[in-house]
Amino acid sequence: MTSDTTGVNVHSFTDLDDAADLSPYVATLEQFDAIPQLQELKALARTYTEPGDTVLDVGCGFGIESFRLASAVRPDGKVKGVDKSAALIGRARKLASAARIPIDFQVGNAEALDFPDDAFDVSRVERVLVYLPDPRQAVREMRRVTRPGGTISMIEPDFGTNVINFPDRNLARRIRDYECDVNVPHGLLMRDMSWILAELGVTDIRIETRLLVFPEDLAVDYFIQMGVNADNAGVISPAEREDWTAGIMDLKQSGRLFATIGYYLFTAKA
Repeated sequence: MTSDTTGVNVHSFTDLDDAADLSPYVATLEQFDAIPQLQELKALARTYTEPGDTVLDVGCGFGIESFRLASAVRPDGKVKGVDKSAALIGRARKLASAARIPIDFQVGNAEALDFPDDAFDVSRVERVLVYLPDPRQAVREMRRVTRPGGTISMIEPDFGTNVINFPDRNLARRIRDYECDVNVPHGLLMRDMSWILAELGVTDIRIETRLLVFPEDLAVDYFIQMGVNADNAGVISPAEREDWTAGIMDLKQSGRLFATIGYYLFTAKA
């Protein structure tokens, strides 16, 4: 396992300011960001952004996508990034300052955005809604701050589509089900997103999907941590957790490890 990402629990992304060390979470975000199929969805989302646009990046983290958006809206556009984590916003500001890129990063709440109505041409969110207490409220807020005719976009996973080629299917199923149904607050949210958007009165709802193939090291860390979570919750026994970890390491060492998760890009006109 890689030391940079081992032990990162996805539920911890709900409150990273409690983390003693941000570097494992930053490394995990960077590894996910680099997955080619996720990059395809991000590129598709950016096609709705034009030079001169004002863009809001909700749950921006330390600004991975914010910087790309800043390039897309040059020369006269503006990008604002909002995240709950003061630590991540601090990191984003330092990166923006060092790169001399004028992005306005702010600590804020996705469920109560501190912006006026119709303030943005584009509002986007990525890998955030599934962790929020009230994701529907966050979507309503994105709709509120986006001008009529502007674009709302969201890229989120469906944790029910997590797949790993672990030979004990019963054990794998119990671990994956706990992760989807309990450890992640809204693991199946995207299955309801079409009607959530429709209820808000948005138009031109479009859906793109990609099946993300985990890089080997990320798959090892990600799925082993699932076993830790399930063991800590009493869903599996310590012995089963040991079998889970050993089995995943065996798959890696024999070059047979294969793991995927489904992601969705929803876009709509406000």
